[in-house]
Amino acid sequence: MPESTTSPPEDLRGTADERMAQLAEWDAAGGALSPEWLRRQLDATLAAWAQDETTLDIEKDAHTDF
Repeated sequence: MPESTTSPPEDLRGTADERMAQLAEWDAAGGALSPEWLRRQLDATLAAWAQDETTLDIEKDAHTDF
């Protein structure tokens, strides 16, 4: 839960569902999110997504029959 509506929350952590729950809690508490905080979260999410895509590509290639 946010400390106040003026201080930004900590960076989101956990699974996608856990991150969504953290955002919902902050929104329900009436917290405002700065553009800088939002950008940091987006960058972290996109980096994690890119890493997952790379891992999936590697696993897919490993299962390809030649």
